[in-house]
Amino acid sequence: MAKIKITTDRTWVSGKKAEMGKTYEVTAAEAKVLIANGFGEEIKAAPKRARDAKGKLKADDPSTPDVNEAWEGGKAPKKRGRPKKNG
Repeated sequence: MAKIKITTDRTWVSGKKAEMGKTYEVTAAEAKVLIANGFGEEIKAAPKRARDAKGKLKADDPSTPDVNEAWEGGKAPKKRGRPKKNG
């Protein structure tokens, strides 16, 4: 499932007329068609920290270098870095 924000009032989503500016959750195939035809844009979810059953933050397991267990989805967000100094 993908979240799509509709950018036009001339389209249909899941058999119903879509409202411009509204967000809909659609299948991947339907999202691909809407984006390709310029009727919508994909909304990307912000990365979230993973939590255990008690609500505490999880730590990354260093024995698995290809997966980061501390973040939902297994990928950490990119680091922004510091701005360059002038002069």
